[in-house]
Amino acid sequence: MQFDETFSRTPRATGAGCAILDDTGRILLVQQAKVSRGSWHLPMGTVEPFENPQDAAVREVLEEARLEVDMVHFVNAYLGVYEDGSLGLRLVWLALAATGQILSLEGDEEIMNRGWFTLEEVRALYAVRKLRMHHTLLAAQDAHALWQRLSSSG
Repeated sequence: MQFDETFSRTPRATGAGCAILDDTGRILLVQQAKVSRGSWHLPMGTVEPFENPQDAAVREVLEEARLEVDMVHFVNAYLGVYEDGSLGLRLVWLALAATGQILSLEGDEEIMNRGWFTLEEVRALYAVRKLRMHHTLLAAQDAHALWQRLSSSG
C-alpha cells in the first residue's frame, strides 16, 4: 500500500532548541519577554528556511541564553497542535554550556530572565501554568533522563 497525500501533514512552524543541563542536572530556562510574556521555556526558536535544525538550535541558544554550547545528543521531536488546528514541530537537543561560559541573568528585549531549575522546580512551574508549553515539560524530563543515562555510563 502506498501512503498518499492524505497521510501527510506539514507543520506550520518548526522550532529547534536545547535542553542545557549543568553538572548537577539543573535545566536552563529563559523567561519570555514578548511571546507568552512571563512564561518559562527552553532556549528555542524558529528554524529558518533551508537552515539546518541543529544550527538553528545553537543559534537560538546564543540569542536567548547568551551561551555557546556543546551539543551532546538529540533528545526528541515534539508535535503540537495550534488553536487553529495547524501543527508545530519542536526539535530538542541535550547540550552543555561550553567550558568557561557564565550565564548572564540580565534581561533584554526578548528574554526577561534566565535561570537554572531542578526537574522538580520545572514540574512545579508547569503545575502553576508558568511554562510556555507542555513540550517544555516533556523535553526537560526527557533531556534529564538522557543526561542521567549518559552520566551513569561514564
